[in-house]
Amino acid sequence: MKFFIYCRKSSEENSKQVQSLGTQQRILVDLALKMDLKIVDIIKESKSAKTDQNRPLFTKMLERIQNGEADGILVVHTDRLARNFIDAGYIIKMIEQQIIKEVRTPTQIFNNVPSLMYMGFDFVFASHYSRDLSVKVKAGNESKLLKGEYPGTAPVGYVNIRPGRGIEPDPIRSSFVKKAFKLFATREYSLKSLSKHLYDLGFRSRFGNKIHVSSLQLMLSNPAYYGAIKRKDVLYAGVHQPLISKELFDQVQDVFANKSRPKKSDHKFTYRDFLYCDKCGCKVTAGIAKGKYIYYRCTNAKGICDQQKRYWNKDHVYQEFKKFFADFTLDPDKANKAFELYKAKVGLDSNLSKNKNKAIKQQVRDLENKISKLEDMYLEDRISADKFDHKKKDFNAELTQLKLLSKQKNQRQDNYTLELVEELKNKAIQLDFIFEDGDDEVRRDLLKSVL
Repeated sequence: MKFFIYCRKSSEENSKQVQSLGTQQRILVDLALKMDLKIVDIIKESKSAKTDQNRPLFTKMLERIQNGEADGILVVHTDRLARNFIDAGYIIKMIEQQIIKEVRTPTQIFNNVPSLMYMGFDFVFASHYSRDLSVKVKAGNESKLLKGEYPGTAPVGYVNIRPGRGIEPDPIRSSFVKKAFKLFATREYSLKSLSKHLYDLGFRSRFGNKIHVSSLQLMLSNPAYYGAIKRKDVLYAGVHQPLISKELFDQVQDVFANKSRPKKSDHKFTYRDFLYCDKCGCKVTAGIAKGKYIYYRCTNAKGICDQQKRYWNKDHVYQEFKKFFADFTLDPDKANKAFELYKAKVGLDSNLSKNKNKAIKQQVRDLENKISKLEDMYLEDRISADKFDHKKKDFNAELTQLKLLSKQKNQRQDNYTLELVEELKNKAIQLDFIFEDGDDEVRRDLLKSVL
């Protein structure tokens, strides 16, 4: 009988009780040697088994078993094979059909109908564990919100504090947030002019740029600044210090609702620069009929298209972009989870980089010692002048290279990249909201950013 060794550790499993991939491999290799089992391949996968069709290496392994490469699987526990009923059922069916002749763990062997009953129990408990874990995570987040603790990354004007992931006012940027609300409530500023004015006052994004009008509108619509926390259209009372009053926040929302801010007399067509004719590829232009009706049509610049005879009104184009942003918007839970995984990866890479720098510094010290010993040998006439010059030249060249490496800054700029990804994530999970809730100026800015 031939076996695959299958090791799996989900990125969701942070418990110290869950064995690492290396530990699983060591246990199973020792078992194979002890039992004199023939191993075809060792497969290690870092994927969750909570949902089916989520593990490409697992799926490939089963295909290889069906093709006759092996007929058994070694695994530390059956929950490494599946935590959902679909994958579990597929494994059991393959055993019943004798495609898989044996699934073996360090303590059990599953190879006949009676043993499949116990395997089924294992899969049931594993599936229940996954569902129960999901419920507990949601309940934990709900408990934080009910306690008034702000979950996740602090909004602009606040900073995260530890422990508990609470937030407190940013000593520098909070004053700009307060000013933004006060100025916008006067109805004397559009989002664009307010963004420029705040920039002139010294308010910058995390990367030193002007605040986008779409980000500014999102900030001015966030109830966190008067002390509330909004999650999935539900408001929770926060325990963090408010930056503004509820009255000022409501005044700003009235400005958004009434659309009574000053408007320039010249008209800007929101969607004109982002549309092309599907038939001929020419740009779509816009115009105004009867002094008030905005329409869009193909320019027919190539003179081969009949689409210029068809017109789309502004509402029709708006609905098309609305559907686009609805499909383009990221799921908040998945996006936040993906960002946390990325953040952990960046931290790991940063630690590896620090270890590498330590190794380089040690090499520098070793080379300096070698040069010192070489000089002693030359002074004691133990080597010739030519050999001394040649060897010292090689040592100095290597030493120069190492010193340059030790002085170089991390070109990946981990912290900068992390902030950039986080800002992108925060925007991407609210694209549909920003587009629907914003005015034409916000929508145009958002289209420029995304497209």
